[in-house]
Amino acid sequence: MGSKPKKQDYKASAAEQTESKIAAEKAEFFNANYAPLNVAELKDSLTDDIKNLARGRGNADTMQALTSNPSYAATQDAGGVASDLSGAYQATLGGATSGALDIQNKRAAAAVGAAQGQTAASASAQSLLTNIGTNRTLEKAKNNELMRGAKLDAGMKIAGAAGDKIFGSKEGEKQNAWDTMRKAAEKYS
Repeated sequence: MGSKPKKQDYKASAAEQTESKIAAEKAEFFNANYAPLNVAELKDSLTDDIKNLARGRGNADTMQALTSNPSYAATQDAGGVASDLSGAYQATLGGATSGALDIQNKRAAAAVGAAQGQTAASASAQSLLTNIGTNRTLEKAKNNELMRGAKLDAGMKIAGAAGDKIFGSKEGEKQNAWDTMRKAAEKYS
């Protein structure tokens, strides 16, 4: 039978004592410097600030994309333009709200994880906010606007060619009022 372990067999070595002292200093430094920041981040993640910021950016993107270039074609199809704008606006705000909720959840989880000694991932979560880009609905609305403009332009060219044939002066004749009007219209189109 063996003898019982002695008390000195359980005594920590000098290296273990040093490691323990360093760990205690690190924990003390963390609690003094980073713990308050974690609490602040956790509180901030529970507010609507992120959602409001994301929705504001989404609103600005939609309005800039669909209202920055007014056109005659848009005035002729106000219902279609309004429908496209409304759809793009709702889709963008929905995506922004969803993205903001994801960011809030990641920030809250990061704050809790950091408090438990894990690495926080809030910087990568915040970068998601900047990546809320133009969505498919917004692109569709832009394409509809371009299509309306192209159809109107094509119609105007056909009408202009027909007008030239009917009202325009014949080759070798003096320019008439129609020819003058057509040249002015081409200059401003």
